[in-house]
Amino acid sequence: MGLAKKDGALLLAVVAAVCIQLYQAQHVVGRCRCYEEVRLMAIKRNITDFQVIEKSAACSKIQLIVTFMEANSTAVERCVKPQGYKAKQILKCWEGINKNETRKMECINQ
Repeated sequence: MGLAKKDGALLLAVVAAVCIQLYQAQHVVGRCRCYEEVRLMAIKRNITDFQVIEKSAACSKIQLIVTFMEANSTAVERCVKPQGYKAKQILKCWEGINKNETRKMECINQ
């Protein structure tokens, strides 16, 4: 009976260690969504939406992703360089409206 308790405790410790490893593997440092960024001025279409991904443990930079419509009515997302003039205006507006999702159009239409 004593051996079975030790085996059960060992099995529990191994399962816990595996769970911890799997959890940590989900949060790999350095995984940014945006690798190729374009200038916002290079996008000639009307912007319909944008997403701001703040700095985090996974990525050490602010990421700005804009959505616009192609000529064939398909929505396209592009990562934008946040250092550009227009991108900075959108980010400043986003902070100004306290990151309120319902007021995003104010930042797009400015």
